[in-house]
Amino acid sequence: MSRHDAKPPSRWSPDARVEGTALHVPKTSEVIARWLRRELLRSRPSPGDALPSETELRERFGVSRPTIREAVRILETQHLVKVARGAFGGARFSLPEARMVSESTGIYLQAHGTTHAELNEARIALEPRLIGFMAGKLSADSIVRLRAEVQQQSEAVDDVRAFGHAHEDFYAVLAEVCPNRLIALELLTLRDLIQAQTELVGETWVQHIPRSRAGMVRHVEAKREVIDHLEAGRAAEAEALWTRMLEAQQRLTAEIGVGDDPIEAL
Repeated sequence: MSRHDAKPPSRWSPDARVEGTALHVPKTSEVIARWLRRELLRSRPSPGDALPSETELRERFGVSRPTIREAVRILETQHLVKVARGAFGGARFSLPEARMVSESTGIYLQAHGTTHAELNEARIALEPRLIGFMAGKLSADSIVRLRAEVQQQSEAVDDVRAFGHAHEDFYAVLAEVCPNRLIALELLTLRDLIQAQTELVGETWVQHIPRSRAGMVRHVEAKREVIDHLEAGRAAEAEALWTRMLEAQQRLTAEIGVGDDPIEAL
């Protein structure tokens, strides 16, 4: 076959994708939702800003009302749109929150029978690197905020629930001051998973306060030292210390007998 007889390369729709052995061509509502999502994320409206009206969207795309409503529902499930009913209702832009990721992650882990021990193992493998990333990258104000959070936690060593909440707040501040959005999201997801498990095993922890209080005091002191390392840019030292903190928590979890219990979603 000569080059003049060669068939031109086939052209696939950019909105078509292969799933298994079948070609999946999205519905019109999916294509419209994808276009709207791109436009929203490109133009970055303020949360609460109204989307074009249903009539405007129908005229723009030349489709029926149910198709437009289905497209908006897709964006609603993606947490990019909130729909209010009534005379002053309509679709409005919404900025997604980290909790949507935490909820989905928690449900997935619970559905697959993930245990507290597995969660601890994953934290030991992941968290130290997330913490070490911030060494030498935080502002003086960020360091002050972290120290203030640790001080609040030190004042809660006799109240295990308050201590746990202060620990969760520390993760929230870490995420706020982190210069990388993806790492911040990972920290917030871990914070929410930790919160769910604290509520789940809270009574068990309370019963072990006499043995765990000393550990909580050491935990606070270790956090203060971690902040010193972050301020000085000592990533390896911060990672090593954070690892030891998590390993101590893993031992205590095993000691009080909840390591093999399945975790729960938020």
